[in-house]
Amino acid sequence: MQLARLWREHLAAGCPNELTGVEIAGTDARELDAEITACVSAVLTRTITVDGRIERRLCDIRSALANKQAGADAPVAQYCQRLNQLVSAVLVESKGGRA
Repeated sequence: MQLARLWREHLAAGCPNELTGVEIAGTDARELDAEITACVSAVLTRTITVDGRIERRLCDIRSALANKQAGADAPVAQYCQRLNQLVSAVLVESKGGRA
């Protein structure tokens, strides 16, 4: 499953120190990371259904990550790209009826 692989890779990579004080989608980057991690965990364990509200939030996050990535230095840009792949995988997984 791609989502599980991406999640493991994201957890192994960690958050760069350069994220301190960075805000993405109206949320501190580290808090956003925790929000997405909780969502991924819930999707993988099938303890959540990605409804319209969650889907909209994930789409907003995906857009904000792309914007932040475009103007960021390498460590933050790489982090945003990795997290965005994870968010996209959650959306794909949930649309497949598995969430």
